[in-house]
Amino acid sequence: MACSLLSLSFFGTVFLYAETGGRPEENEVLAIGTGAVVSGNLALAKKRAISQALVKGVESYLLRRLGSQDVVNNFQRLIQEIIPGAKDEIEKFHILAEDQISDQHKVLVRLRINEKVIDEKLRQAGLVLTEGPPIKVLFLVSETKEGIGSYWWKYPEVHSALSPTELALHNVFQKRGFSPINRTLGAPEAEYSGDLRSLDLGDADVLGWGRLFSADVAIYGQTEIVDEGKVSLTLKALDVNQGFQICQGFQVERIEKGSEDKVRIIETLERLASLLAARLIPTIIRVAASEHEKISHLGITLRGLSNYRQFRVFRDFLRRDVIGVKSVRQTRVRKDSISIEVEFQGDGNGFLNRVLNHEKLPFSMNFYQTEQGEILLEIEDIT
Repeated sequence: MACSLLSLSFFGTVFLYAETGGRPEENEVLAIGTGAVVSGNLALAKKRAISQALVKGVESYLLRRLGSQDVVNNFQRLIQEIIPGAKDEIEKFHILAEDQISDQHKVLVRLRINEKVIDEKLRQAGLVLTEGPPIKVLFLVSETKEGIGSYWWKYPEVHSALSPTELALHNVFQKRGFSPINRTLGAPEAEYSGDLRSLDLGDADVLGWGRLFSADVAIYGQTEIVDEGKVSLTLKALDVNQGFQICQGFQVERIEKGSEDKVRIIETLERLASLLAARLIPTIIRVAASEHEKISHLGITLRGLSNYRQFRVFRDFLRRDVIGVKSVRQTRVRKDSISIEVEFQGDGNGFLNRVLNHEKLPFSMNFYQTEQGEILLEIEDIT
């Protein structure tokens, strides 16, 4: 018996208003189910109608509780792990009315959801509800055709237009509640090493790009068009704040012979992006939210610099190499010091621990804390 999670209508599922006219409990739902009467077997038709109503009731409850965005992002888990056990998730139900129209038996059922069971199933499925600001995602996806690869980070200063793959990914992730970073607005001011400009980026370089653009997640991958008849898409997502790989996926699709035009390839890329996103996004959301900390705005004064170039070296170190740094903004310049505001995912102690113990710390330094709570970093031994 097939019933779609999203095919809801007034006659398919309605929220319950208590028989007395008051508001229903949060876990109560009204649902209508239909069963076909075959060979005069009314009992079996009624059983099927009740079963359908119970499933629709659970679907309606999940839509109301999770909201459309989280249902879309976790659709596969819901239909595979939550909906099939609908009967176990219902505390009790009552048939309020029933009728037969031709060979269709219909029942109106009031059901009460067992929220403890639902909560446990959602937890086991790893379904995470999205709260707070949208996840900022940066795409570093190259395109290879006839063995020749093209990618925007080779010349980040050029501000080239988004590729067809980037456009497809931007559209898919934006529809699912993410905030794709538009790198065409300009690359951050920094000195880009040869490794950052390479076609084949290591995880450290992908994370470095993510930090430069203040992304929460960086997605690295490749689109490959083979013999104008097959298109593949490989994606790997990394958590910029926590510094590790979240998940990866691969999808390939053939193009009908004789239809290898630009429009058809773009349509294929959009399908590939949508299919991969459906598999990767639930995991990305779960991991990105798992160790979420309050964002701190730290006032820091850097003292002991002999020239502005040394400040830029330290600033780029914070942006590229220190996990949790979202942005660095210069706030004041004095004769012997420069002050900055650092947006950091964590507190001041966590920031100092990651900076002072970092293997790539460009200068030796001591730290102090002022009475106003500002961090003072005093640089030593600059020659």
